[in-house]
Amino acid sequence: MASNEDRIRQRAYEIWEQEGRPDGEDLKHWLQAFQEIAANIEANGQSAKKPRARKTATAEAPVKPKGAAKAKGGAQSAPTTTPPPKPTKASRSVTRH
Repeated sequence: MASNEDRIRQRAYEIWEQEGRPDGEDLKHWLQAFQEIAANIEANGQSAKKPRARKTATAEAPVKPKGAAKAKGGAQSAPTTTPPPKPTKASRSVTRH
């Protein structure tokens, strides 16, 4: 059996041909094909991906409060190195107004 992406691609092509091969309608055709394939999969009782089971807390591993969780990568993580110090200018003792 072909992958879901292959099925969507084939169906989008069929829709494109049925509509007279219009230019600039590729996204519309892809989304329509995606919805049709997804509905077909759902109707047959299949799922594209099985939902993952949620982990539950046990006496051995208590659940941490949300604020205690460590940040995982990306822009939210703290930098691991400190930036280099900024060069200092010789300051004047006289203030100009």
